[in-house]
Amino acid sequence: MALLASLLGCATPRTEAQKQADEAIAARVDGALQADKLLYAKHITVHADNGVVRLTGFVWEAPDLEEAQRIAAGVDGVHGVVNDLELQRNGLGDSPVSR
Repeated sequence: MALLASLLGCATPRTEAQKQADEAIAARVDGALQADKLLYAKHITVHADNGVVRLTGFVWEAPDLEEAQRIAAGVDGVHGVVNDLELQRNGLGDSPVSR
């Protein structure tokens, strides 16, 4: 409920500075996700709103769901993480070759 209330509270117009700050946070989170050698993050999209980061897209392995959230939460300026990532298999095996 608190998250829903905070998201609904974001309906007020944002200044250009706030938009730029959120774009910078999203870029830093995306950079951190892409830089992680153990996480295949090419299918993760990052959005930020007042320091709350939303991760969407998919990952190939279950531990990556939590790893992506952990990485995002550790980025400077992130106040919270909404993890909307999905586990995508589509008949592919667990081998790194199938990624």
